[in-house]
Amino acid sequence: MVILINYEMSLLNSLIDAESIISAVEQNVDESFVDHKDIWEFIHGYYSKYSKLPTKAIVKNQFREFEFIDTTSAPLQFYVDEARKHALSENVRTTLHDTIQILRDSGPNAALNFVAMNSLRLMKNTGALKDTNLAGDFADRVGDYKERHDDPTKNIMGIPTGFSVIDKHFGGWQKGDFIVILGWTGSGKSWLARLFAANAWQAGYSPLIISLEMNKEQEGYRFDTILNQGETFRNSDLMFGRGVNPEAYNEWAARTFKDKPPIHLVTSDGIEAANQNVVEAKVEQYNPDLLILDYHGLFDDAKKGGTETERAKNLSKDFKRIAVRHNIPVIDIAAVTMDANHGERAPALAEVAWSKQLAYDADLVMAVHRNAESQLFEVVSRKVRRGHPFAFYLEWDLDTGKRKELFDA
Repeated sequence: MVILINYEMSLLNSLIDAESIISAVEQNVDESFVDHKDIWEFIHGYYSKYSKLPTKAIVKNQFREFEFIDTTSAPLQFYVDEARKHALSENVRTTLHDTIQILRDSGPNAALNFVAMNSLRLMKNTGALKDTNLAGDFADRVGDYKERHDDPTKNIMGIPTGFSVIDKHFGGWQKGDFIVILGWTGSGKSWLARLFAANAWQAGYSPLIISLEMNKEQEGYRFDTILNQGETFRNSDLMFGRGVNPEAYNEWAARTFKDKPPIHLVTSDGIEAANQNVVEAKVEQYNPDLLILDYHGLFDDAKKGGTETERAKNLSKDFKRIAVRHNIPVIDIAAVTMDANHGERAPALAEVAWSKQLAYDADLVMAVHRNAESQLFEVVSRKVRRGHPFAFYLEWDLDTGKRKELFDA
């Protein structure tokens, strides 16, 4: 015998049994009601007017379909969670049904866009702001501090960057961070971002790289070079198929990657177009610890901004929201157009067309610069939301992968 549970009706009864509505309102339970949204609106309106919840008898008098259910055996939060889960399941089923129809009628691209847009809508509707009593949860903060205090490998709050200057002044890549790397064409922006990903991976974290510039072979060989640091091969060996014995390469790779966290890569040869919706869908798919986007100007704007600057601003805002919504740091690479007056220096924030939006959204903006064919990289902060400005040099042979952090050129 199958017992059909009316999740909406159970939640409505639980609100009255618990004599509480504030927590449900804060958690956006409106979207949990489909069949009985009118009853929820009546209860909510009654509370707003009289500052108390109606009795079940009053609700029954207004709505004949209202059922009396005893919900005192479980807390209100249980019924909120169950109703939300049920509503989300029904919405997902409807979305999948409609997607199949769109796939038949309009093809895969239209179906993919429909899925992406509706996924974001469902996430927003079922999401909730998180309230905290800072006076009451001090023990959690003390516990977090003690764990970092007692373990030197965890003394920063975020993912280690691999650079003492950044970790000291910025605290590593923290949840919700939006970091932007600026640089002229060929300045090493992508290499630096991959180095951040490699350092995070070696510390036990799983990065996701969405690359619209390179294919998976180029990305893989670059990542291997960074990890190997000239021990077994050079990047040029891998790119041109010479210099290292295939067996030696295989032995190194098996030893390096066995039983380690995944490194997820999405390239342009796997997707026709990439916008904010595709980025978020990939984050949901892989649940990474760190997201790298390469690069800003190649992403499409799902909101169809009219000008290039408008599109860049829309992407910036949405990439920051993705960082916050999914509690992960996002590193966005942005190329700066070089002109005759740029000089031999790292670009300034004001040289980016959407610099004001970037100043609002980014927690950290770094500029990277190197002269052509030079092994000396300059990294300087242009905007720091927390901590102090910083600058350092990196001596780095991109072919061997060997590198050294410097403080004086």
